[in-house]
Amino acid sequence: MMQLFHWAAAALLLLCGWLTGSAFQVRTEQHILQLQRTVELLQRIRQEIAYRRLDLEQLQRCLVQEKLLESDEAQKLQEIPAPERFDDAERLCFEQCFAGLGQSEAAQECERLDYYSARFEAFLHQAQQKAASGQGLPCRLGLAAGAVAALILL
Repeated sequence: MMQLFHWAAAALLLLCGWLTGSAFQVRTEQHILQLQRTVELLQRIRQEIAYRRLDLEQLQRCLVQEKLLESDEAQKLQEIPAPERFDDAERLCFEQCFAGLGQSEAAQECERLDYYSARFEAFLHQAQQKAASGQGLPCRLGLAAGAVAALILL
């Protein structure tokens, strides 16, 4: 009977290791998705400033209606919090970008947004390359860690 519990515990450790690796992979995918959404948001803001020349309050309402922003994210467009999965460099870039909105004329603002869009596209490219190089690796490493723990248990 005791042997059965050991085998069940070993199987449970393997499953936990696999699930831990899977959770890590989901976090990576969420990070990439947040970077993609940021690039889309910056491009959309640039379009609105360049072509419709909306003030920031109207622009924010427009972005909320299009579901590019959540209505409860910030009182002002300049106060939008950085996505939670961003690392320090991405968070700093995001905060600098949005804090500076509305500080210059439309043409200069578009140039600023082009610069920040390019920065976030570079962050996105790096994240995609990193994810592609380790495709499936977190699950396998989690499984291996679970297997080691299971071997120790047995």
